[in-house]
Amino acid sequence: MMISRSFIKDSVLIISVTTLFLSSSFCGTWSGDTLRVNPITFEDPSPVGWGAQYKTMVNFPDGNTEWSQILMVQTLKCDSATAGDKYPCGEWDYIWNTFIKVPQEDSLEIFTLASFVTPYGKRLELGGEIGWEWVYEISEYAPLLRGSRELISGNNQELLNLEFVFIKGVPARKVISVENIYPYGHYKYEYLASDSLLKEKQIVLSQEAEAFSLKATISGHGHEGPYNCCEWDSKTHTYRLNGWETYRWNVWKDCGNNPIYPQGGTWPFDRAGWCPGTKVDEYEFELTPKVASGDTITLDYSIEPFADNGEKDGTLRMSHQLFSYGPPNFKYDAALVDIIVPSTSDRYSRVNPGSGNSVIVIQNRGKYPLKELLIKYGVKGQRKKKYTWKGNLEFLESEKVTLPALSWKKMRVSGVYEVEVELPKHMTDDYPGNNVLTSNYEKPQSLPKQFILSIQTNNLGRAIENEFYISDVNGMVWYDKGEFKDSTNYRIAIDLSKGSYQFKFKDDMEDGISRHWWNRNAAPEQVGINGLVQIESTGGDTLVTFHADFGQELLLNFIVE
Repeated sequence: MMISRSFIKDSVLIISVTTLFLSSSFCGTWSGDTLRVNPITFEDPSPVGWGAQYKTMVNFPDGNTEWSQILMVQTLKCDSATAGDKYPCGEWDYIWNTFIKVPQEDSLEIFTLASFVTPYGKRLELGGEIGWEWVYEISEYAPLLRGSRELISGNNQELLNLEFVFIKGVPARKVISVENIYPYGHYKYEYLASDSLLKEKQIVLSQEAEAFSLKATISGHGHEGPYNCCEWDSKTHTYRLNGWETYRWNVWKDCGNNPIYPQGGTWPFDRAGWCPGTKVDEYEFELTPKVASGDTITLDYSIEPFADNGEKDGTLRMSHQLFSYGPPNFKYDAALVDIIVPSTSDRYSRVNPGSGNSVIVIQNRGKYPLKELLIKYGVKGQRKKKYTWKGNLEFLESEKVTLPALSWKKMRVSGVYEVEVELPKHMTDDYPGNNVLTSNYEKPQSLPKQFILSIQTNNLGRAIENEFYISDVNGMVWYDKGEFKDSTNYRIAIDLSKGSYQFKFKDDMEDGISRHWWNRNAAPEQVGINGLVQIESTGGDTLVTFHADFGQELLLNFIVE
């Protein structure tokens, strides 16, 4: 079974890539002591040379201290001090990894902590002076993050601040070891498909461990063959365990709702395992049901055969790792993992500020199933609302939970939102340190009861791709329209009562309503014109203007007071 790191579910188990970051935001609060290690800052000189990365020695905490969680916080900033090119941020999208070098007998072994692709940076602001923040959950690398280690990360296209956050406490299960099955590298598709590289390996599983998982980090690159392999072409990947095909998956990523927009380039279009400005997808597989401690196994990675159409020259970058674990540390442990709405976190900027239902992520970190939780939520320091969740989460499974809406009438413009979870009274939470989580929030925009929705459609047959909805917190649609005509100006009068609403404008082809400017040389007749979506007062004043280069959808949560 392929799983996400947190086994995240909506109503059923989602078979998915690892995309969940286990903190509401870096400024969230956790119980217990927190140790921060900050090896790279914005003040460090930008590396010099093509593809150059930051390199430094890091003194990670030594000894046997237990950490309930380890986060890696990566913040990028556009700045003229970068040494890559003439732009404050790199003109193109660039892939780089965060590596650490770990002593192994008489040599050093390189391990990949994360793989990342920068956004198209030409004319990009990327959070201004404070930069843009990505948070990675890297608790599984705990055995490697000890003592003095050489660290390699970033590039010279953006300034980098890199911080490791060690949260003291007991993890859901101890990580005994991390092993490279196939270390990071980039390979021609031809050689992967012919199995001349990444050949079958024999692995002896730890006798000390009770559980095991595999992780593959894979991204496709190049523009070879009719489907532009391997950046723009989804391929099937396989693990064979003891000669049997055991895990099969496709490497493909939806880019249309990238929180970093607008960017330069063709950022909204889906790609093989990555998008400009995102972490490369990680695919995890729970090996435990199929093996036992001390087993000697064979493992072989393979990819689907290539077609004789030129695509064999495409490339894939990848690493493959094996994790070994001890038993669960708790019988019962309900954890708050994330607050998606409301939040000021960069990665959730598409859906915030929220005006209606709150969205959180809960996780079962206990051995036995989690079937019921009392959830308390609201503005910190004020009386909380209560919600009873019921479901069935096995060990390490997570679920996204939508909570009934709060009233924004008396809320401040900004503040701190707090969520707490409690097990039923007949159960004892063995680790209450992860039961409370906070996020910063901003009050949603206020609009008048009556306003004008102004839509100028683009051309080349693209207007038919668009539709919009205005709905309330209960999901009732008050206004909607589709089947737009090209090059047409629509002025739609909106009249709403007091309450919380959401405006959504969708584009089926996920390329927004902007000009296809990248066709200006190869196919100038396919460039077209920009569309426009904005909200105006009945008196003609512009209240909200949306950018045409939005990808999949525009979203505005608002209140009518």
